[in-house]
This record gives sequence, structure tokens and C-alpha cells, in this order.
Amino acid sequence: MNSIQYFAIVVFLLLDALMMAYRTAVMSLSEGDLSENDESAALQAQMTQQARSRIQRIRDNPAPATRAVWFWQITAAALVSLLLAECMPHGRWLGPLTGVVCVYLFSAAIPYVAARMHPLETARRLSGAGSLLITLALPFTASLSFLSGIPARILGVDPKSLEDRVSEDEILSMVNEGHEQGTIDEDEAEMITNIFQLDDKHARDIMTHRGDISAIEGDLPLEKALSLILTLPYSRFPVVGEDIDHIMGILYLKDAVSFYMKEQFRELPLSKIPHLLRDVQFIPETVDVDDLFARMQESRTQMAVVVDEYGQTCGLVTMEDILEEIVGNILDEYDKEEKLIAKAEDGRFHINGKALLDDVSKSLDSQFDQEDYDTISGYLTERLGHIPTADDRGKVIDDEDSGYRFRIISTSGTMIGWVEAFRIPQEDGAEEIRSSRST
Repeated sequence: MNSIQYFAIVVFLLLDALMMAYRTAVMSLSEGDLSENDESAALQAQMTQQARSRIQRIRDNPAPATRAVWFWQITAAALVSLLLAECMPHGRWLGPLTGVVCVYLFSAAIPYVAARMHPLETARRLSGAGSLLITLALPFTASLSFLSGIPARILGVDPKSLEDRVSEDEILSMVNEGHEQGTIDEDEAEMITNIFQLDDKHARDIMTHRGDISAIEGDLPLEKALSLILTLPYSRFPVVGEDIDHIMGILYLKDAVSFYMKEQFRELPLSKIPHLLRDVQFIPETVDVDDLFARMQESRTQMAVVVDEYGQTCGLVTMEDILEEIVGNILDEYDKEEKLIAKAEDGRFHINGKALLDDVSKSLDSQFDQEDYDTISGYLTERLGHIPTADDRGKVIDDEDSGYRFRIISTSGTMIGWVEAFRIPQEDGAEEIRSSRST
């Protein structure tokens, strides 16, 4: 290999590295880096208006810079591999392999990491060189982009519209990367992730189950109904007829107080007072949460009744339930925070039967591959083999799939109230109910 070949290899690797570092640095800049603040003031003072303009153009339209990175990487990889292949005639694949390794290491990985460490300084110093490389690559990238867009045009799709699309996975990847680097707080990253997960959840996943609904009977006089409402921590209540499957309307605390101020309504049943009850919004249990949120916003309702395919009431969903899926539990001065899963000092867990199976799985760091049940009570009831009764207190259920032993502490009606969970010991002589999903 002569000196010219050495020089050519170094030049192509350097050009590719400069382009990669410049594009990475510009796209890594935050709004705080581009605004006037104490940390970036010194560097920004050294940045010319022309450099600022170049950086902003790339941030507004990153496609040309991205294409330029691809062009210089392919060009560098091809030419460096060819030059190295000439110098290694006896190693058929050694030259191209060495070229690929050199391009990846010196023109991609190292520049990328270096630019992420000091994005503002890198963008400022490489502004001129980076813009020149984009300009030099433009005739090639524009021609190739036009040719690659022909199939899309034949199908009636504008290629430019495809360039602007960003997938959900790409956004979540950027959020996770920002969180790892400390530019996005943990709470912020969690909320953004929760927003994208809304379309993966249905109304039945976030509803208050029918057994936990605080409803008021329609034949109850207004005065007694108001006395009952004041003992409960809610401001909206479904009013039922014969049972929970016959919901007549929604009673708002404000409306109840307003009508109570008129003496002629105080002794009348709720169902007999005109215009007291609000219309009910019924929704199927399979509706996506993001669609439900849009419906409730459009109709300006704060509560919806979830029904199954037979029209029976499954539960209730409120606007607060949807918001809690994004920001976590929202507690006011009347709410009592109830821990459904608590870990004792000895490592054992006390779990309420209403705890969601997903939450239990996270707390126990174990897997419950079961889609038929939402709660730990339903999951253990199947393994118990019958509807829980008071006689089941103290019974032990070994779940070999999760590796945990569950001891029933209490029952509540026809469901398990509280259980104690701990790892199945290596040896034991206790009487147990062997349980495995494989049986």
C-alpha cells in the first residue's frame, strides 16, 4: 500500500466521522442548549449567526443530513474496503471485513459517542464542515431519493409524507434514551410511556368493578340520598332501579344540593324528580381507553358505565381513572390510600384479593401467564378449585409456575380477601394444594 492509498483511507474515514458527529450533535441539542442560559452562554457567544441558522435548518428538517450520513458511510465503507482489498490480495474477505470494522469504529461509533458528550461544542465547531458535506452529497442523495420514491408515487403516496413519519417505537426509544442520559425525569418518561400505552388498554382494564360501585337506589327520597352521599368520598353516583344492571341516571352532588334547597323535592324519590338525574353514557368493555377519553371529552361527561356484550353492567369509568393511567394515583383530601400489596420485613407479601395480577407479578418479580383473570383472587380461585368460603382461611396454594406459596388469610363474600405470599421452600411437610398451569 502506497502513501496515496493510506491518505485516501484516512480522508474517507475522516469525512464520514465528521458528518456523523455533526448530525448527531445537532440532533442531540435540547431547547435549553439553544436558549440563553448560564451553562451555554459562553459557547453560544462564540457561535456565529450563520452557524445558528445551519443548526436550526437541520433540526427543522433532518432528512438531508440523515441522507448525507448514509451517503458518506456507504461511500467510505465501499472505497476503504476496496483499497484494503488491494493491499491484501491473499485474504479475500480480510480487506472488506477490515474496512467495515474501521468505518464502524472510527466513523460511526466513536464520533457518535463523542458528539453526544459535547453536542453544543461539536455542533459549533463542525457547522461549516458539516454543511459542506451535506451540500457535496446533495446531488447524489437527491437523485437517489427521487428514484427510491418512484414506487411510492406509483402507489399514490407522497414520499415526503413518509419521511416525516415517526413511529411509536422510535419516540419511546428517544424517551428512554433521554431518561438514561438524565435529560428527561423518571416521572416524565413514565407519563409519556403511559400515554402511548392507552391504546393498548380497554375500558375493562381500568374500570371500577361492579362489586365496588357505590350506587344509590332510585326510590330513595332525596333527603335520605343526600345524607348517604355526604358519608361517601364521591361526588357522582349511578342511580339504579331494580339492581345494578338497571341504571337510571347519574346523580351529581351539586345537583342534589340544588334540588334539596327546594322543599317540595326533599321527600320525593330520586327517580320522580324531573331533570335531577343526568343521562348515562354506556360504553362497551372492549373500547380503547384513548377512544373513550375522546368520547368523554366530546360529550363533556365525567363518568361512563361499562357494559358487556349482554348489556349487563361491568363497572364504571371516570375521567379521573383515565388520567390516573397517565400520571398515577390522584388522591384528594377524602381519598384513603389503600396499599393492595405490602412487603413485610421478613420478605413476605400481604396481598389484597383485588390486586391486579400484573401488579402482583411486578412486586413478586414473577410471571403469571394467565389471561383469563385480572386479579390475584380470580387466579387463586381457579387453583383452589371452588368458590372461596370462610372455611378456606389458612389453606395453602402452591403455584409452581411463579415459585410462590399463597396462604389465604381472609375471604370477602365469594372472593379471596387477603393472602400471604412467600417463596416455596426447598423442603416442607406442610399440607398444600399443588397447582400448576400444566395440569
